[in-house]
Amino acid sequence: MKTQRRKFLGQLLSASVAGIALPSLAEGSSFPQWTGEDDEAYWEGIKKLFAPADNLIMMNAANLCPSPTVVNERVVEFTKAMGKDVSFQYRARFAELRKKSITQLAQFAGADATEIGITRNTSESNCTIVHGLDLKPGDEVIIWDQNHPSNKEVWMNQAKRSGFSVIKVSMPVQPSSTAELVSVFSKAITANTKLISFSHISNLSGIALPAFEICQLAKAKGIMTLVDGAQSLGAVDINLHAMGCTFFTASTHKWLMGPFENGMIYVSKDSFNKIWPNIIGAGWKEAQSVDEQFCILGQRNEPSPAAIPDTIGFHQAIGTQRIQKRIVQLNTYLKKKIQEFIPKATFVTPLSPELSAGIVIINLPGKEIREVADKLYHTYGVAAAPAGGIRLSPHIYNTMKDIDHTVKSLAAIANA
Repeated sequence: MKTQRRKFLGQLLSASVAGIALPSLAEGSSFPQWTGEDDEAYWEGIKKLFAPADNLIMMNAANLCPSPTVVNERVVEFTKAMGKDVSFQYRARFAELRKKSITQLAQFAGADATEIGITRNTSESNCTIVHGLDLKPGDEVIIWDQNHPSNKEVWMNQAKRSGFSVIKVSMPVQPSSTAELVSVFSKAITANTKLISFSHISNLSGIALPAFEICQLAKAKGIMTLVDGAQSLGAVDINLHAMGCTFFTASTHKWLMGPFENGMIYVSKDSFNKIWPNIIGAGWKEAQSVDEQFCILGQRNEPSPAAIPDTIGFHQAIGTQRIQKRIVQLNTYLKKKIQEFIPKATFVTPLSPELSAGIVIINLPGKEIREVADKLYHTYGVAAAPAGGIRLSPHIYNTMKDIDHTVKSLAAIANA
């Protein structure tokens, strides 16, 4: 872990990448030292590597995360550099930075670089796949009814156009095991099933589906899978080759805490020819790589994806497993404190960490969720979301003190 940290700090202090001058970031010198599992001071130090407003607590990682200061400054520096020289010659350097970002994403997610493309968000990645598939009348697609609209409504719309059928499945309100979750999909499969599409982790309930088991079930029957990883990339350890999915989508600006307006699309190497490109722009090359095949959209805000390696370096300096354990720790502590201080609260999210991840969703009897979320923000300085209930999603820039303040604020609202 110390080696990863030193490597990251060395990258921050490097003089240039692809000939572009980079900032010397003093924040690197204040990166905290890990001393043990109960080291809350370490996480207090991590929080200082972000720049939240003094009077706000961000509990909305499921929607949008702040980036570490090092990432924000990298984007600003790249933007300033491009603003000084927008020539073809200078901007060509960003093509090399984009390749580096793709390579880093691929290594981080357990894939080959040719299987990864950079889009603008998970929604664009999902739509690229849905609109690109050749599905016909008689074919069936199974989707989870808790999928994000870009992985649910888009299927319904495309089905109207192409004539295939969409089969929606529902999970138990409080599932008892991962086997129970897998069985829901297993029972829905027919001889006409061509694809199973599901959110790895629901943004509406916080339920975490066993992606590996579902993908292996589908693969054994020759069925494609689309895994929406908007709520998992950066929150849980991802290895796409081991998972065995056909397609995977995610964003950099959620749990990965990366630069805004960047998405990731994964198409397994043996599935390139299953997707038609939706947009073809200058520089498009058929079947060279996922990025060249599906992500050539014309002029892009290239300084943003160029900062992806800094994001991944930040993750690796802390450690993917350590981040995952911290998210579970925060999640478990939050659930415990809600049960202790707000006994009348009802949980939408399973209490078991095996069936959930970073999201906790509750309801307060007699309280309208949007009013609660607004009260939390305007009165108590806590950013939550009215999504499936009162959605709280802490991340590594949160501390146990933040959890305590949030729960006490919720208790005050519940008892008002």
